Amino acid sequence: MQIVTLNAIVLIAIYALSTGATAQITYKCGDSYSQTPCPGAVVIDIADDRTAEQKLQADLATGRDARIAEAMRKARLDQEKRDLAANTSSPKKVKLEKHKKVASKLLSLKRKKQPDHLVVKMSANKKQPQSSKKSLLKKARTNPDSGPG
Repeated sequence: MQIVTLNAIVLIAIYALSTGATAQITYKCGDSYSQTPCPGAVVIDIADDRTAEQKLQADLATGRDARIAEAMRKARLDQEKRDLAANTSSPKKVKLEKHKKVASKLLSLKRKKQPDHLVVKMSANKKQPQSSKKSLLKKARTNPDSGPG
């Protein structure tokens, strides 16, 4: 049993050491990049020239930006929920609003109720010209085509 465990540990160590990342040569061929050379290819140095401190600062800034972006996303979703709730009304509220509208229309109709009879008031100072029967008969005799009817 110990031999199998020892063999397993040795094999795992060999695999771990063999998978280490090694620097690869990168070629620039026109507008594209490749691991295989092409005619007229230019070798590109892709080594990270940053110090450990610079890399740590960049990682911290990336983490900070991710937290800020997540907070902004949550705030936007909360605002959208509030806006949606404000713009949608419940069915009970809609029915109540309909009843209020009908009631206000009925009240306005009651207020504008017309009188049952017509009342005409004439001013005593102004006299209306009255046509007499005699003047109508004269007109009818002189012009027979303009008779009544």
